[in-house]
Amino acid sequence: MMNIRDFLVPDKKGVYAALYLGNYSTSELTDQHGNAIDSATFQAGRSLGPGIPAGASITANIDANVDMYLIAPTFVWNTGYQIFGADYAMLLSLPFANTTVGASLDTLTNINLANRAASFNKQLAVDDSAFDIADIFVQPLMLGWHGKHYDVSTAYGFYAPSGKYNVDDIANTGLGFWGHQFQLAGAYYPFEHKGTALMLAGTYEINHETQGNNFTQGGHFTLNWGMSQFLPITDNVLLEVGPAGYSQWQVQDNHGADQPSFLNSPNQVHAVGGQIGLALPKADTQFTFHYFTEFEAESRFRGDYAGFTAAIKF
Repeated sequence: MMNIRDFLVPDKKGVYAALYLGNYSTSELTDQHGNAIDSATFQAGRSLGPGIPAGASITANIDANVDMYLIAPTFVWNTGYQIFGADYAMLLSLPFANTTVGASLDTLTNINLANRAASFNKQLAVDDSAFDIADIFVQPLMLGWHGKHYDVSTAYGFYAPSGKYNVDDIANTGLGFWGHQFQLAGAYYPFEHKGTALMLAGTYEINHETQGNNFTQGGHFTLNWGMSQFLPITDNVLLEVGPAGYSQWQVQDNHGADQPSFLNSPNQVHAVGGQIGLALPKADTQFTFHYFTEFEAESRFRGDYAGFTAAIKF
């Protein structure tokens, strides 16, 4: 949900507040080769209706749609203190999410039970939604070094499993596990006024075991990139434009007996997009819109993300 320059520690002491609004939407789940998964074989954990008891082995065509809407009040505090010559800051994000899952399972075949076998067609509809707090993100350590032509920031943060998560529910707002992330970000400014910025940020995530499951998702590395350009409209209004994108790779294997059988392979995804915004320097206020579309996804969903941010310094 971050904008291009949000990965960096602000260079002025004070409290910065931002409201992130976002939507991630997808209707495509991919296999380890990047192909859309149109069908899957699974074991029914509960009865799916007359003739399909718990334990039935089912092969079904899948048409799934997932939407998640995010509201995330976020606060960054540049304390004014320095450590190793770097500004010391902290970040807290309190997200709320609305998740909607809609799916239809068409042309069910090969219902294999212990004492009989049958083959017939049927259509099932799955529709579930949830609105609740999502996983809180706390970054107690952010260090930022500032120069005429650069900014460099490093940070440690963790995700608390505060969001709604139930292994039996289809729609959840949390992931159900603790996570840690380590981040290094940098920006290069060709000009001292810093109106042009070339940014890179690398983030490494480590995950704990999922609650209620014998499953631990392997760690991921994410690379965010972007170019931000401010253009003057009036004396107190700047237009910000720039391309941006991200790539994410699973760099550790999954562990546990409860992992989905068709998502065993390490996953990855790449996205490209951009952002546009308005900044009011005298009011220390900025409004930003960005959009990303994902491509070359493997063993995961492939979708689109649109976000809007309103930020102000106190």
